[in-house]
Amino acid sequence: MDCRCLSVLLLAAFAVGQNTAPVAPSSPAQPPAAVQAGKAAPNPAAEMSASTPVITINGVCEKTSAPKTATPATSKAKPVGPCKTVITKAEFESLANALQPNMNPATKRMLADRYPKMLVFADAAHKRGLDADPNFKKVLQFYRLQILTQELARSVKEKAEKIPDTEIAKYYKDNTAEFEQADLQRLYVPKDKQVEAASADKPEVKSAEQQKADQDALKKEADSLRARAAAGEDLDKLQKEAYEAAGMKGTPPQASIGKLTRNELPVSHRPVLDLKVGEVSQVIAEPNGFYVYKVVSKQTKPLEAVKEEIRTKLAQQKFQDEMQSIESSAQAQLNDAYFGAPPGAPGMPGMPAGAMRPPAAGQPPAPPQVAPAQPATPSSPAANPNSNPEPPKQ
Repeated sequence: MDCRCLSVLLLAAFAVGQNTAPVAPSSPAQPPAAVQAGKAAPNPAAEMSASTPVITINGVCEKTSAPKTATPATSKAKPVGPCKTVITKAEFESLANALQPNMNPATKRMLADRYPKMLVFADAAHKRGLDADPNFKKVLQFYRLQILTQELARSVKEKAEKIPDTEIAKYYKDNTAEFEQADLQRLYVPKDKQVEAASADKPEVKSAEQQKADQDALKKEADSLRARAAAGEDLDKLQKEAYEAAGMKGTPPQASIGKLTRNELPVSHRPVLDLKVGEVSQVIAEPNGFYVYKVVSKQTKPLEAVKEEIRTKLAQQKFQDEMQSIESSAQAQLNDAYFGAPPGAPGMPGMPAGAMRPPAAGQPPAPPQVAPAQPATPSSPAANPNSNPEPPKQ
C-alpha cells in the first residue's frame, strides 16, 4: 500500500466512526448509589485540569515527530524524557473540537485510539525523510485545498442556517399551498393480469399481444371503477373488485392513505390536491398500474408545525446560492487536446451521453478514495408509485 495513503485511510476510518452510532453499554443490575439517590453520576473527565495528561506515547519524540507541517495539537505535545510524548486534556480537546465540535465521548475514544497510531506512523515517515519528498509536499498542498474547501462549506452552512423567524413567516405566507394537505383515498388497478403457471418449472409467458389486451381491459376496468367512485361507491369495495379483475391474490390494500401534502405525492399525482373535498380524480396511468384518488378532507398545516421544515429548506437554498456564487466568480478552461473530450460527450464509444457528470454546482469537490454514494430513498412512502406492483401503503 502506498504509505502516503495510510494517514488518509486512518482519517477515513475515523470519519466512518463519526457516522456510526455507538452501541450503548448494557446497564448494570444495580445502578450506582449516586444515581439511586437521584444525583448525577460523577464525571471524572470534567474534574480533570487542562494540563492533565490524557494520551502518553512511549517511543515517539516530539522533536522528531513534529515537523513544521505538523498539526497544532502535535506540535504542542510535550515530550517527557528521551522518547515520550504526552498530550494533555486541553490539547486533545482542542484537536477534537477542530475536527468535530461537541464531539461525543464515544467518538472521542475512537479518535484517541487512532490519533497515537497516526503520530507513530508520522514519526516513522519523518525519520525516513518522507516529509521532505516533493511528492509529499504536492499531496499535502492538495489536501490543504480540500480541507479549506470543506471549511468554507462549513462556514457558509453555519451562516445560512441563521434564518430569522420573520423570513420563515414570510415564506409560509407566500407559499401556503405548499403546506396544504388532504386526507386521501386511493384506488389502484394493476396493469397486468396475473395468471397461475402450469407448474413452478414452467412460468406463464405472455405474448406482447396478450399483454396489450390485458392492459386495455384493465384500463377499461379502471375507468369503470373511477366512474363508480365518483358516484359515491366505497373505494375499499372497489379496490377488492380491482384485484379480482386483475387476478391478484392476497388482501387488497386499504383505500385510505392518510393526510399528504403536495410534495409528498409523486409529481404526476400532485394535481389531486387541486380537487375539492369529495371529488374524484381522473385515472392516472403509471408504468405499474392505474390510480384514482378521492379527496376526503383538506386543511393547511399551521406555521408552528412546518417552521423547522421551512428553516431547513431556506438554509439549504441559501447555502447552495452562496456556494454557486463563489464557484461562478471564476471559470476554468480545460485543454481538451490534453485531457480528451469530457466523459459522456457525443462520439465516445461505449459510454452514453451524460453517463458521468461533474459535481453539482455549488458543492465542494469530493475527496479522493471516497466510498460510492448510497442511492437516495424517497422521503415519503407515497412518493414512488412505481417501486412496487402494489401502491405504497401508509
